[in-house]
Amino acid sequence: MIPFHRKRLGLLGFILFSCLTNFGQERQSYEGPMQVGPYLGKAQYQYIISAQDTLFDGAFQVQRSSLEALLEKEDASFLFKGSFDKGAPTGSWGFQFGEFQTDSRSEVIDYEYRVLISGIQEEGTGTLTDGRPDGPWKYTVNQIKDSKIQNTLFASALTFATGIPQQNFRIENQEATLVGRFLRNGLAHDEWTSYTINALEDVESWFFEEGVLRRMVVVKDGKSQEVEVFTTASDEQKVIPLSNGYLEVVRTMLRANGTSMALQTGIPDLLAENESYYRKMDTVLLQLGPSNLRPNFMVKVPYFPMDTAQLAQVKTISADFLAAKAIGSALLKNSHLNIVKRSDNEALYNYNAVALIDERFLKPLEKFVSYAEQDILQYVDRSKFIETLWPNGKPSPELQIVADSSGTTRTFALADFKADDFEANDLTSIGRLSAYARRGLEQIKETLSDQLTNEERQQQLNGLEEDLIALNESLVRQIDSALTTLPKDYKVPIQEIKRLADASLSQYATMKNADEKLSYGTSLKTCLEQLTQLTQTLIALPQQKEEIEVLYQDSIWNPFMATVMDEEVKRRITAAYFNVLVPYFLSQVKTELTCDTVERLNNQIIHTNQRMLILREEDTRKLERKLRREKDAGAILELLHRQTTVKEK
Repeated sequence: MIPFHRKRLGLLGFILFSCLTNFGQERQSYEGPMQVGPYLGKAQYQYIISAQDTLFDGAFQVQRSSLEALLEKEDASFLFKGSFDKGAPTGSWGFQFGEFQTDSRSEVIDYEYRVLISGIQEEGTGTLTDGRPDGPWKYTVNQIKDSKIQNTLFASALTFATGIPQQNFRIENQEATLVGRFLRNGLAHDEWTSYTINALEDVESWFFEEGVLRRMVVVKDGKSQEVEVFTTASDEQKVIPLSNGYLEVVRTMLRANGTSMALQTGIPDLLAENESYYRKMDTVLLQLGPSNLRPNFMVKVPYFPMDTAQLAQVKTISADFLAAKAIGSALLKNSHLNIVKRSDNEALYNYNAVALIDERFLKPLEKFVSYAEQDILQYVDRSKFIETLWPNGKPSPELQIVADSSGTTRTFALADFKADDFEANDLTSIGRLSAYARRGLEQIKETLSDQLTNEERQQQLNGLEEDLIALNESLVRQIDSALTTLPKDYKVPIQEIKRLADASLSQYATMKNADEKLSYGTSLKTCLEQLTQLTQTLIALPQQKEEIEVLYQDSIWNPFMATVMDEEVKRRITAAYFNVLVPYFLSQVKTELTCDTVERLNNQIIHTNQRMLILREEDTRKLERKLRREKDAGAILELLHRQTTVKEK
C-alpha cells in the first residue's frame, strides 16, 4: 500500500505538470514588425508554445501600406489575413497585393480626408483546411482608377475538396476565357473550351477522358482543325500535374503524330497565369506553416519507366551535354578568337568546328536534357521523341568543316567513333552523341588553349583592375565626405577602412605572377565591395542610434510637473546597446578589420540594429534579467541571438 504522503506528492506533481502544460498551451499575442519572405510589414497574431516550438494559433494578420510612399511616388501594399490551428493555416484566408499611385487629389468623407488612388489590386480569397484549399476560391486582378475598379484584368473561380480541384472552373483575362471541369479525384475531364473575347467564334477545345487528353479542336476564322493526341492505349499510365512539363509531353506527341498543328497559346497561357497567382499566395503561406495552395490540376499520361541502368545513362548524357555546352559557349563568345579567325585559317577551322558541333549535336541534345531535368522522359515514347530531335537525320562522326575564306573543307573526326554509333533511336545512341560533343570540344579547346590563354588572362586583368580602381575611388570619396560630419569616435575606425583598402591594393600592385594576381585581385574586388558596405553602415550608425533612442521612449504623465514627459524604457537593453555594443563595434573595426572579417563585422552591426527595432515590441523581461550584470559584448550578442532563435522557433 502506498503511504498517504506519497500519494499526496504524486497528486501535487500531476497537478503541477498539468498547470505547466496548460500554461504552455495558452494563447499569447504579438503585435509588431514581421518579415514574411520578401514582405516586411506590421503583424498581429496569436500563438502558443508547444514542446518548445512557437506555433501560430488563432487570428493572424500582416500588412503594409505607406501614405508617405504613395504621396512621394508609389506604394506597394499587401495584406495577408487568416487564422491558424496549432500551426496549420485553417479557416477563411485572404491575400491582397497592391501597387498604387496618386495624383494627390483627395475627398472629405465623414470628417476624413481620403486620397484617390490608381493602380493594380490583386486579391485571392477562400478557405483552407490544414494548409490546403477547401471549397470555393477566387482570385481577381483589378485595374483601379481614382479608387474605383476600372477593369478586371484577370479572374479565376475554382472549387476544391481538401486540396483537390472539383467540379466546374472558370479562368479569364482580357483576351480569353477558359471553362472546364474536373472529376472528384482532381483529374481533368470532358471538354475544356477557351474562346477569345474579341472573336467569340475563335474557339480552342481540349477533350479529356478521365485525365487523358484524347483530342484537340481549334476553330479560327471559321476554319476548324482537329488533331488526336493520346489515342493509343499504353500498358501503363501515370497521374501528373498539368504543368509546363505536361505541355511539353503534348507537344512531343503532336510532333510524333506528324501533325502540322502546333499547341495553341490560349489554354496554356490562361493556365500558366492562374498558376502564377496561386504560386504567389503559396509562397507567402509556406513561410508561415505547412501548405499547398496550388491549383493541382491533374492529368494522365502514358508511362515508360526507366531502370537503374537507363537512369545512369541519362545522368551521363546530361553531364556530357552540360560540360560540352559550357566549352562551346565560351569558345563561340571568345572575343579574341572571333578576331583571330579573320586572319588565321587554323583558328577559323576550329571556330567553325565548334559552331557545327553546337548546331548539329548540342541544340538537339538540349531538348533531351531539358526533358530529363523536368523529369518527363518517362512520359514520352523515347524512340519517337529522339527521332523528332533530328528531323533531317543525325550527324555523321566525320564532320566537314569550312577551313578558309574560299570555302575549302577539312574533316573533323574523333577516334573510337563509327558511323553506326549514332543510328539507333535509343539512350545508347544519345550517349554516344553527347560523348562525341564533349570530347570533340575538349580537343578543340586544348588545341586553342595556348593561343587564347595569355590573351584572355590579360583581358581579365585589365577588366579587373578597372573595377578595383573604380571601387577604391568610390570608397575614398565616401570616407572623405563622411569624415567632415561623423562624430569623433567614428573617425579612426572609418580611416582604418581606407588604410586596409590602400594596403591591399599596394600588395596587389607588387605581385608578378599573372595567375596569382588574378586570383588575389578577384578576392580583393569582393573585399572592396564589402568595405564599401561597412562604410555605409558606419555612416548610417549615428542616425540609427538616434532613432533607437527615440523608439525606446514612452510618454509618461508627470503629476508634479503637470505635463507629459518622455521616459526611457527597457533601460538594460538600451544600456547594453549604447554603452557596450556600439563602442565594441567601433573598436573591432579599429583593431580586427581584415578582408576576412569585414563581412562578419558589417553583418553584426546590421543584425543588432534590426534586433533593437524588434525588441521594442517584444516581451524582453527574461532578456533584461540576464543583461543586469553583463558587460561582455560577445555574451550580449549571444543573448540577442538566443532571443531571435527562440522567437523563430
